[in-house]
Formats: sequence, structure tokens, C-alpha cells
Amino acid sequence: MKVTFPDGKVIDIAEGESLYEAFKRNNIYLTASCGGKGTCGKCRVKVLDGEIRVENYGKLSQTERDEGIVLACQSYAEGDLSVEIPMEALLTVGDKIAVSRSRDLFELLKSYKAEISPLISRVRVQLPPPTLDDNISDLERLKRALDEIGLTLSYPKEFVSTMADKLRRYNWDFTLCYQKDSMEAISIEPPEAEDSRYGIAVDIGTTTVVVYLVDLSDGRVVDVGSTYNSQMRYGDDVITRIVHATEGKGLPDLRKAVVTDINDLIVPMTEKHSIRPSEIESIVVSGNTTMTHLFWGLNPAYIREEPYIPTANLFPVWKAYDSGIKIRRDAPVYSVPCVASYVGGDIVSGVIATKMHTKEEIALFMDIGTNGEIVIGNRDWLMTAACSAGPCFEGGGIKNGMRATNGAIESVKIDRETLEPEIKVIGEGQPVGICGSGMIDAITEMFLSGIIDQKGRIVADLNTDRIREGEDGLEYVVYRDSGRDIVLTQVDIENLIRAKAAIYAGVSLLLKEVGFSLDMIERVYIAGGFGNYIDVEKAVIMGMLPDIPRERFQFMGNTSIAGAYLCLLSEQMRQEAEQVASMMTYMELSVKGSYMDEFMSAMFLPHTDMEQFPMVKEILGK
Repeated sequence: MKVTFPDGKVIDIAEGESLYEAFKRNNIYLTASCGGKGTCGKCRVKVLDGEIRVENYGKLSQTERDEGIVLACQSYAEGDLSVEIPMEALLTVGDKIAVSRSRDLFELLKSYKAEISPLISRVRVQLPPPTLDDNISDLERLKRALDEIGLTLSYPKEFVSTMADKLRRYNWDFTLCYQKDSMEAISIEPPEAEDSRYGIAVDIGTTTVVVYLVDLSDGRVVDVGSTYNSQMRYGDDVITRIVHATEGKGLPDLRKAVVTDINDLIVPMTEKHSIRPSEIESIVVSGNTTMTHLFWGLNPAYIREEPYIPTANLFPVWKAYDSGIKIRRDAPVYSVPCVASYVGGDIVSGVIATKMHTKEEIALFMDIGTNGEIVIGNRDWLMTAACSAGPCFEGGGIKNGMRATNGAIESVKIDRETLEPEIKVIGEGQPVGICGSGMIDAITEMFLSGIIDQKGRIVADLNTDRIREGEDGLEYVVYRDSGRDIVLTQVDIENLIRAKAAIYAGVSLLLKEVGFSLDMIERVYIAGGFGNYIDVEKAVIMGMLPDIPRERFQFMGNTSIAGAYLCLLSEQMRQEAEQVASMMTYMELSVKGSYMDEFMSAMFLPHTDMEQFPMVKEILGK
């Protein structure tokens, strides 16, 4: 059977194959937060002509059904079709995204008093040529010379298999490259090799992939590339991807997706700066525990099953040819160490980027995203936890939710008298959805305007036509459009309150575990791309962030890539990362009975205990 698109493109679809699977097979990717399970309602497709069998309409309204809208993952062709994909449903994961470069990373490295010492070290070696009287093997000859300078290495097969020819090619006078962290010989190079040397720092986020191309001689960031993580084709959050990797046997697909993303970012950067792949001689990867497992192709199944054990937290330094990254084959690939199943190398990177583990002040680190990882502590102790906020701040589970890309409503202000909204849209074009920062603004403004009460329930009897009855109950119209209104439904509001409650409950419980109160937090570091756009005042009023003096909050941008950069350049920073990972005490919130109490208390705006929000209490006049 054939599926035809308005632009004339035609693809084949097999009997019993969903539109979602057929599109994916033909490199047409739809937004599917649930990974194609029919629960998120994002993979909307309009059927223009042809017969189709629909197993489930999910969250689609009756109006949408009447217009021929179906969920691609729940729809099967029963003949040739003509279809149209709405813009908001199309997942353009290859799009480049903006990357914050707000900090001088090399200055951060210098503040640690760390010298540049990349993963590969070099030493000039001159060997006496073999003779009939001195006829030991080539490898023993090399070992003997290195023993004299106190250098003991291990020798992988790939090194030894090419060694004999190279020793003679360079007339026994050469440069030996070795990996200092593992004390492993890597290669033999000409005695005075003049090649420039570069490294790659990678942040593998659940949503985005960021790559820094770094000059290893002086720490200069030569170029930056970024894209959406193509694993989103298989689901928005780590749990959905773990399920796809294990139950769906999709681990190779997930691994290929992210490795291809990284390669697709490296190629244009190296071509732009006339850098040969062989000149990139090391990589550092930072990501949460699941992302790191998927990158290496390690089974992530047991991360989501009690007692929640990953395959590894401290990863061996493997090679580029093991990873699939297309640079120098024998380049070492260092993974920033993880702490536990849901606290990964991205959080370790965040701690070393903030330097909170070197200071006396009590600090709170928050990486607000799908997982919502938090760290509390100082130079003497660190305690960490992950609170599953879910993907709603990235658009998952929200009727008109989307990521922070062009067309997303990023801020909302509601007139207290007329209850009319004023919106700001990324790219200043036509809005197609609402992103996380816009959701936080909208919920807070609706609360302050009396549109929703403290429990997040929409008040029905207000003098405005912005509140109406929808398919999912009452909803507030954020933006009117003749084609498709953008709304926040009662279900959306409940999902957002649950997400903010999960984050705040995690902070509250960690503090109680160590016997601290909120006012003892002297600094709050907010990390992640999403964190850059949060209005702190609105997030506090909503009850997601603690109600402490606003000057204590500090936005850090992408601390995961910052940590990867530091570890790429310095042996001392790699040791620092491993020390931080080892000193973190992980608390598994899901097995803490008191977590549910904290969570339920935070399921109000801002909280059931207003004494925890004194400044908000004053604003509300309570």
C-alpha cells in the first residue's frame, strides 16, 4: 500500500504496520513522548483520503476525530492513503539548537589550579637497534627502555600488532603515545610529530546532544555543535527508552541514534576548521546513567527494576572504535562517572562545575529536567537524589506541550481584571504550543489571577470566555487560533503540579535527612538548558523552588558539558570527578515512605504548609 503526502512524497506501508512505524522506517519522525504506545496523543496525523483502521484515539477530541485526525501509532492503512502531518507533530531532531556559553570554562579550569593533561600523554623514546648480541624482542626492548625512565605500561594487541613495522620505519627513534589514566600504550608516532591535537567533550542529554571541539594545547573551545537527541524517536524519557531497549529489543537502535548524532555534529565542525579525524585524539562523555549505558550499548534493564542497579557507575576508558565515534580509532573515550541508577555523570559534572564540593557554604544543586536530580552539601559531605518529574516540562503529557523551539509560548502574563493572557513566543512567529517556562508562568499567573485555586482546580464561574469545557474537562485558552487553540487543561495542570511537587518533595526530604532547614541553604545552583529560562519568582510562587532570598539563586547553564570539558583537559579534573562521585550519598526516594508524605504536601500551590513559603504568603496576603 502507498501513503502520499501533500508535497508529492510517496512511501510504502505494509499490512499490519502502523503509520508511526512506516513513517519511522522512511526517516519521517513524529513526536511520540510515550514511544508509540498511544498514551501521549502527540503523533497526530490528518487522513485526507483513504480507508484506515484506528485501534485507539487516545486523547484526541471529538472535533479532531471529525476532521480526520488520528494517532499514527494506533492507525493502520487498509488501502492507499493520502495524509498530512501537522507541523507540531513533526519531530525534527536534526535541528540545531542554541547553546549557552555563559562561562569561561578555561578560567574555571585555572581556578582549580589544574594543568592541561589530556587523556593521551607522549614521551620521546630512542632505542638501540637490535643486533645478534642484543637480540631481545621488540616489545622487551621497548619495556627495557621505559623501565629506565620509570614508566610501566600495558600493551594491547592492536598496539603490538603494528609496533614492529613502526619501530623500523622511524629508525628506533619515535614518540610513544600512552594513556596515563590506565597506563596503556596507544601508538607509536614520528619523533617530532607536528600534528595539532584536538579533543571532543560531549553532553548526552535526554533531550539534547551537545559537542565541544577543543584544542588540547591551550584549552580553547574551537567550535560548538548541538542537536536534539534522536533517541526521542523512541520516547521522551529514560524509562520509555529503557523499555524500548529491553522489551522492544531496541538497544542497537538507541545506540545508533545517539552515536550518529555525535558523528553528525563532529563532521561539519572538523570540515569547517580543516581538522582531520585523526587529529581528534580523545573524547569525554557526560550523561545520566541511562544515557551513558545506551551510548555504550550496555543493558539498562536493571536500572528500572528494584534494587535499581546499573551495569557500571565507573566505566573503563574504552576506545573510539568501541564507541562508533568516527575519529582516531585508538582515541580513548572517558565517561564521567555516575553515582547510581538515576544520578549520573551529568550531575557529577554539575558539582565540579559549580565547585560546591570545595566550599564551606551549604549549597543546593538542581538539574531541572525529566529526572529532576538534586544535590545538597558542601566540601564535607554531599547527598543526592533523583525525583521523577516526568517529561511534562519538555512537553510530554501536556495537550499542547512542546519543547523550547520556534513556535513555543515561553512566557505568559495574565491581566488580573480581564483574565486575558499576554504571551511571548520563541522566534516571534505563530505559536504552535507551550514549553516548560511558559507552563510555569501560566500556572503561576492563573493562580495569582484566581483562575485556579490552591489545589490547581480551574474555577468555572469566572467572567471570561477563556475558561471553557473541553474534552478533558475545564480548560483555559492561552491562545486562540482558527485552526487549533492552545490550551492548558485541568489534566495538564494536575500533571504540572505533580512534577513540581516531585522536585520540591525531593529537596525537602533530602534536607530533613541531614537535619537542615531551607533557610540554611546559602546558594542554589540551577542547571540545564531549561533552567536558563525559568522565572525564579514564578517558580517559587508555584512551589517548585524553595522560598529563600532570590539573590541566592544562580543559573549555571549546561554544567554537564562544562564538566566534560574539564575532564577532557585535565587528569586532575578526572580524579576530581571520581572523588565527587565517591563522596556522594545516594538516597532512593521511591523506597522512602516519607517521600510520599512530602509529595502530597507539595501537591498544592505553593504548598500545604505556607510557613515554608513566607515571601509567597506575603504576596498572597495570607
